[in-house]
Amino acid sequence: MTKKNFLDDYISGIFNNDNLVSMRDGRTPLVFGEYAQHGYIIISPCSSMNDADAIPHIRTMIDSIRQTKYSYMPVYARFIKDADIYHEEHVYVKAIAIFNYNHGHDWKTGCQIKRPGTAETLKNLLDFGIELAKQFHQREFLYKAPHQLLQAIDQNGNLIDKSCLEDIIDGRPLVTSYFARLYNHMLGGEPPEFTQSRNYIQFYKILSSFAGCYANPAPLGISERQCRIAHKEIFIK
Repeated sequence: MTKKNFLDDYISGIFNNDNLVSMRDGRTPLVFGEYAQHGYIIISPCSSMNDADAIPHIRTMIDSIRQTKYSYMPVYARFIKDADIYHEEHVYVKAIAIFNYNHGHDWKTGCQIKRPGTAETLKNLLDFGIELAKQFHQREFLYKAPHQLLQAIDQNGNLIDKSCLEDIIDGRPLVTSYFARLYNHMLGGEPPEFTQSRNYIQFYKILSSFAGCYANPAPLGISERQCRIAHKEIFIK
């Protein structure tokens, strides 16, 4: 069913074989919400489903995040692909939530840093998302400001008209639509439009196979915990 985890995508030497944790799990939304309340973006560094291509991009994006005062949590959307009548193939689309929150390790003092962002750092986070979208050839990313609705933003910083998405996704959440559109893009599909029925049918098939979002498991020991904190990762406690 669910894959073990994707920790080795971005951290070497982690020996944690616990399974991915559903974003609906009791602990996960609490941890996500604690940091998300200050604003965040969700963006993918991947332009294909080939791990040989994706993993270097994941590490490059995380290295870029580590140079900022933001923290991140990798998130994975699972889609169920019918390989044949007797077997289901589970496909994971990879993205990164970047929080308007500075959480990490101060090597000078030896202390952990826990500092919520400000309105100014949130604006800078949006600009950072636009920069990453261009660098990693992403058509769009998600942006959430405190007390506002989640928005889809294109790589030029323009708000994508949500009404055109709602017509297509049949009232489903924008996160679901985003990951389905991302998966469609990775497969080489064009953006779904009602004027292009073939694109719409392909996209709706992908959308219907969405099976939830996941995060990596909690650290198994102190050394793994310290390593992931040093990477500025937000993880399940």
